[in-house]
Amino acid sequence: MVPAPFTIPGFAGLWVSASSASFARIVTQVALSWITLEATGSPFVVGVVAAARMSPQLVIGIPAGALADWLDRRLLIAASNGLSVVLLLVTAGLAAGSLLTTPVLIGVSVLYGVLDTVRMSATQSYVYGLVRGSRANSGMALTNFGTQLFSTIGGLAGGYALEWFGSPITFGLIAVAALVATAAPFIQSGSPEPSAREPGQAPASVAGDRPPRRPGVDFGRAMTLVARNRMLTILALAIILAEIFGFASQTLLPTFARDVFDVGASGLGIMMAVRSAGGTLGLLLLSRFGAEGRSGLVFVVGAAAFGLALLLFAVSPFYALALVLLGLSGLCASIMDTLGQTLMQRNADEHERGAAMGLWVFSIGFGPVGHLTLGAAASAVGAPLAQAVSGLLLFLVAGLMALNAQLRRAR
Repeated sequence: MVPAPFTIPGFAGLWVSASSASFARIVTQVALSWITLEATGSPFVVGVVAAARMSPQLVIGIPAGALADWLDRRLLIAASNGLSVVLLLVTAGLAAGSLLTTPVLIGVSVLYGVLDTVRMSATQSYVYGLVRGSRANSGMALTNFGTQLFSTIGGLAGGYALEWFGSPITFGLIAVAALVATAAPFIQSGSPEPSAREPGQAPASVAGDRPPRRPGVDFGRAMTLVARNRMLTILALAIILAEIFGFASQTLLPTFARDVFDVGASGLGIMMAVRSAGGTLGLLLLSRFGAEGRSGLVFVVGAAAFGLALLLFAVSPFYALALVLLGLSGLCASIMDTLGQTLMQRNADEHERGAAMGLWVFSIGFGPVGHLTLGAAASAVGAPLAQAVSGLLLFLVAGLMALNAQLRRAR
């Protein structure tokens, strides 16, 4: 049985595009983090490179969302992925010439981050525009399921490709996935399904890719969205704290792979793949059960479980057990991520959904704070202790979230 969102024109192509872009992103992340650690031996520098990729989200996240409210979202998705192809080929050339020094790694990471920011803002608002209504959680979860599934494959492929073929060929292979992501948004399939839309809603193809035209890009109004909407303020703060104490844990995985469990680049790929596999399972559960009517509560519980899983991962004495806990953390992270996106769009006006996703991108743009802090802490006291404290802090943050009735009861 085909899930209902796939019967909506444009959804299948968008799913393929988002999944392929996720594959390219995770393999690039594996490659850049491993190259950095091998070149410098410093977890802190790995954190700097990871932070550099996320920094554009903080700077241009909201403006990118405003663009997605004004321009054709499919064109924005295709343009960002097309430019990624060019950047990946350039990175492959730099790697072949042994020119990927630390400053160069930071520079290309920033450029990747700019393209990620535009693509994510456009993609998530496009998804919601296609499915929306009572099936919003399911449609968002299915899209994120694709990204997590291909992240799982990419994590494995990235680690082994680095060991077998080296970084130049690895970056060249990633460019192929980015090329697929460029073309796929223009695939049209299926037929409109009335039940996929709420009464009075515009046709999916109109609502999804081309928002209502406005005289210009209202950057000023987009920048004040968080001040005008209390629920979005609460959600943004929750996402910022989860990003710092939870999602930034990825920056320590190369150190755990090399220095704690001694499993090498392929072991790092397995760790990232298992984390993504847990996320895939979480999204399958969310797409099946929806969490409709209790999205806020599930969001809070997911944050608590995420922090606890990271805490236990940090103190795990065995690689196999650590993988299980890493998978659980990925499950919780994916549920939090998807519900955060849906809740933000549900609590924004129709003509500001792109700006709401820009605010979401802006919020996750605080990840560099976590990457840098964790990297510095790991260099000072070791990766296990740094990760344990971070996981504990996320668990405590979830407790504070639970005290907010508005967030807890959000639908």
